[in-house]
Amino acid sequence: MEKTIIFNGDVCTGCRVCELTCSMAKHGEYNPKKSYIRVIANNDFGVYLPVLKTECDFCGKCIELCPERALKIFELEQAAVMMRKCKIGRFPLPLVS
Repeated sequence: MEKTIIFNGDVCTGCRVCELTCSMAKHGEYNPKKSYIRVIANNDFGVYLPVLKTECDFCGKCIELCPERALKIFELEQAAVMMRKCKIGRFPLPLVS
């Protein structure tokens, strides 16, 4: 079953704990450059946007340790239904290569 991560931009603080958690889980070291999730920041507006690398296997480690609970994992079908009722600020994370 395919999965996606839904992001709630209203609560993300840009702490980048997700990056550190991912790099530790996948590579055994705290190194954001090796993470499969990256947080892009627009500091002028205080907006943060995590993006996923295509290597992400949706293990959920980033979700478990997000202090603001800004990330949630869903089956793709579930996410599609949820997105119909979605408010601005919650959306699936984009994938980058």
